[in-house]
Amino acid sequence: MSTHAMTQPSLFNLKGYQRIPTVSETAATYGHEVLSDPEILSLLFTRPNTSRAQDLITKAGGLHYILFQGTVDLRSLGLTANESARIGAVLELVRRSHHTTSQRPRITSPRSAGDYLINRATGWTEERFGLLALNAKGELLAERIISQGTATATIISPREVFREALRFGASSALVFHNHPSGDPSPSAEDVALTRRLRAAGESLGVPLADHIVIGAGRWHSFRAAEGWDR
Repeated sequence: MSTHAMTQPSLFNLKGYQRIPTVSETAATYGHEVLSDPEILSLLFTRPNTSRAQDLITKAGGLHYILFQGTVDLRSLGLTANESARIGAVLELVRRSHHTTSQRPRITSPRSAGDYLINRATGWTEERFGLLALNAKGELLAERIISQGTATATIISPREVFREALRFGASSALVFHNHPSGDPSPSAEDVALTRRLRAAGESLGVPLADHIVIGAGRWHSFRAAEGWDR
């Protein structure tokens, strides 16, 4: 018997009856492209279960919506912490692959930052706070979600923000967060945080390029609103 034959999964049980191949076996034999949406999704489960995957897709309103859910929302749909982490890892791999195979986005103005982030935040239902690490030309070096909270609040540490910026050798740091309510108007807490971040950035030699608050199809730029360039 050849080595190749020995490594093939047996499609017969111990009694000699032919059995249905698992989703993993089907993917290994014919490729992932032959799998249905529920079958693909089920491979990210701790125990692949196509029926459970279909129920999850139905509950979320479609596969597309699952891909844009935050960790809290994925857990509320019935996924475990490990399963939620796996889905997040797949999306992060796709995002990083896109950045490494295409020209780096350039963030050189409040408008370019707002337009870029509006697309990134599509489907977010809980508040997230993130960082864009930029080089001297305004090219995007790295994008990181620093904190992810509930639909009302998230906690931010200036030290953590600039530690990430320095880790990527950023010349400047642009921070952003979304308002799940859809209204990008900054709160008093947003204003106070922006002041703290500007002060921290100046002391570390990594200036704060802007703080963008993302709403439903709209955004608020602290740089533009407060006239930082005047």
